[in-house]
Amino acid sequence: MRSCHTVFLVGSLFLGASWAASAQINSVPMKGLGNDWVKRLELRGKMDWEWIETYSDRVFFMTRKGAARNGDIATLWLRVEYKFTQDASSHRSVLSRDDWDCRQRKRANVAAFLFKWNNLQDPEPERASAILPTWEVIDDGTLAQTLLEFACSVQPLQQLVDPEATE
Repeated sequence: MRSCHTVFLVGSLFLGASWAASAQINSVPMKGLGNDWVKRLELRGKMDWEWIETYSDRVFFMTRKGAARNGDIATLWLRVEYKFTQDASSHRSVLSRDDWDCRQRKRANVAAFLFKWNNLQDPEPERASAILPTWEVIDDGTLAQTLLEFACSVQPLQQLVDPEATE
């Protein structure tokens, strides 16, 4: 059980979001021929996904929505969309909740959900969860480094105080 999580304020009130990142919410660079499937990915909605990277057969997104921080550990949602069904469990979308250790440069998966169709579409997604998360070291120059940098760039905002509230 974690303690002392700080919930992040997201959306239009998040002042740390760069213009480039917010512009990417509405479109995804396709990078190459044969990636028309990427145009069908839905990025707006409950989670406001931000594009991270596109490969010929998969696209990576992260969201600030629901992000939390406990010291050096940032916890965020990661989404992966696949062009083709993945053999292991016949899925095309993955939603993953991950811890990112910003100081030690490591990542641990907290939970993962596998969806049969793109855009996280599946009335009953399969849940895969590790009881004891395994920390993976992140190497320089990898996609994991890019994901770590995004996760660690998300900073908590000072909590707003209701001037009408009484103590």
